[in-house]
Amino acid sequence: MQAKVKVGLLATITVLLGFLRGYLFYNINWIYKTLTENRRNSAREEFYFLLEWSPTEILVLKWVLTFFFFFSFMFLTYWVIKAAFQQAVYSKIVIFVYGGIFLLSGFLFVLGYFFGLSSELYGIIRTVMGLAQSFMPLMILFILFKFFPQSEKE
Repeated sequence: MQAKVKVGLLATITVLLGFLRGYLFYNINWIYKTLTENRRNSAREEFYFLLEWSPTEILVLKWVLTFFFFFSFMFLTYWVIKAAFQQAVYSKIVIFVYGGIFLLSGFLFVLGYFFGLSSELYGIIRTVMGLAQSFMPLMILFILFKFFPQSEKE
C-alpha cells in the first residue's frame, strides 16, 4: 500500500476512534451519574443495560476502556508516524511521549491516592489521559516532524 494512502487511512481511523471513544464515555458517564447522583438518564437506549450494573462495575469498565483507548491511540499514532516519515527516531519519540503521558498520569494518581488529593487531581489526570486518547498527539507530532529536517530513510 502506498505510504500516503496508508497514512490517510490510519489517520482517518484515529479520528473515527476518537468519536467512538467520546460516544462510549459520554453515555457510560450518564449511566454512572444516574446510578450515583440520581440524575435524569440521558444515555442512549443501547446503554440502558448498564443500569443493571453497580457503580463499581461501571468504574472498572471505564478503567478497561481507558487503557484500551490509550494503547489504541498510541499504536495508531506510532503507525502513522512510522508510515509517514520512516524515521526510527520519530517512532521512538512517539513511544516516549505516550510513555511520559502515562507516567505523569500514574504519578499524579499515586500522589492523589497517598496524600488524599484524589478529587483535586482527578480533573488534571482526566484531561491528560483524555488528550492521549484523541488525535491530538498525532496531529501535534505529525506537524512537528514535518518541520524537522528529513534525513535518509531507515
